[in-house]
Amino acid sequence: MRNQKGFTLIELIIVIVVLGILAVTAAPQFINFSSDARTSTVKGLKGALQGASQTVYARAAIDDDLNGTSATPVQVNGVATVNGYPAATQAGIATAANLSAYDTTSTDDFAGEDWVYTVDGTTIYIAPAESVDDTGTDLASAGDCQVSYTDATDANTPPVITVDTSGC
Repeated sequence: MRNQKGFTLIELIIVIVVLGILAVTAAPQFINFSSDARTSTVKGLKGALQGASQTVYARAAIDDDLNGTSATPVQVNGVATVNGYPAATQAGIATAANLSAYDTTSTDDFAGEDWVYTVDGTTIYIAPAESVDDTGTDLASAGDCQVSYTDATDANTPPVITVDTSGC
């Protein structure tokens, strides 16, 4: 009798099938990295807006400049404020959070290298530029990958900052 070494054809096919099944079940975990990255970016932006808002409010309180309104914001260190908090505008929270340079496309909407903005009354919507198509999407609609920042209603109530990650 001869001593044979190696794998049979059946054993090789079984190994290939098992590796194929593992690849199919693991692939979706690796494909979804961009969505996870956008979600993390938006959540990080919320933290940056909260920090910037509190910093500006502290300075406004020290300077006793808590009387700005949406119609007539007060300037605190170059940031437009409403009730001491940054206003929901480019000159307000976008400046306070030191977001990227802006390319103004109209009076209400503006875009930078990294962020796209829509101002709707007393609320500004900010989204990562790569998550928004170039067809002039209105970020004020729900379902986008964005953060919304609404002006403070008074000097004792901070602005409302919410995150929508459903479109990420």
